[in-house]
Amino acid sequence: MTKEIERSVEGIHQELKGSELDFYRKDDKSLKYFVRNISTRLTEHLNAQKRREEDESFDVRWSLGVIGCVGIILAITRSASSDIEWLSQHTLALRLWAVALSTIFVGVSLERSTLVRSLWRFSVTKFLLSLILSAAIFYARGKAAGFVNGVFHVDATAFPITLVMTTGLVLFKLFVPFALAVAGMAAAAHVLSVLAWLKDKHVGSNPLAAVPLYSLLFIGVSGVILFFGLSWSGGQLNDSRLPEKVYLMAHALDFNYSHECANVDPARPVVFLGSAQESVLVAPYGLEDFDFGTFFEASVIVPTDFTREKCDYKPPVVSH
Repeated sequence: MTKEIERSVEGIHQELKGSELDFYRKDDKSLKYFVRNISTRLTEHLNAQKRREEDESFDVRWSLGVIGCVGIILAITRSASSDIEWLSQHTLALRLWAVALSTIFVGVSLERSTLVRSLWRFSVTKFLLSLILSAAIFYARGKAAGFVNGVFHVDATAFPITLVMTTGLVLFKLFVPFALAVAGMAAAAHVLSVLAWLKDKHVGSNPLAAVPLYSLLFIGVSGVILFFGLSWSGGQLNDSRLPEKVYLMAHALDFNYSHECANVDPARPVVFLGSAQESVLVAPYGLEDFDFGTFFEASVIVPTDFTREKCDYKPPVVSH
């Protein structure tokens, strides 16, 4: 019995110790060989996964860097618009693209941050955000209906497309202050990072620290958002200018420039009221075609003499 135990222990010892024969045998390899092989493969897999994650992170940062640089370049090309005619004609488009790219840069950077990823793991965060978004949509819908009614003095549902677009515009205005505050706080954090680098470079213990290029780029991109966001909020997107936007959107999207009302001047656009479409809201005059630049930047006078009239349809033409 003792010899059997000794042989068993010796066998276990050989399995755990292994030998050079493991490299030559096709079968009957020791347990140590298999464990070592599993460990090697697992290490290789973990290293490959780590390299993939590093490559993905590098690609994202490189892409963000390109987007941020392009956004800043598009924003500053406005200074050359007086000398280059093409830039002068597309100034608004360049500004919008600059803000859009800058917003993508800041948004993706914040989404990749540890704080946002940590908070997003919890259901309560998603629940509260869904409540806030739902409340904002309902508020924007009511506010938009008030703007439409204030311009045309009829039920806002008579202008369905204008009402939807105005709701989106009001919703955008609601989130602009939040976006500006987030961009400002994030930029302030990166300013502190740059100041810490300057301190270490001149009086600190690490004078050879790398330049925080990402922080500098983030500050520049945030500056683009803050500059245009504050400028547009106080100008083109101010509450006092929204009736003008509503008026222009209604003319472009809801007013009918071709109608069958015999008692209404064909040159005056109308909006049919009610499901029976027996009455119309008649605009005092029509508008010429306009582009997005005119809609966004131009100032227009909103007329007040809209009239409601009964629509006498033209009799059908009888062919002989």
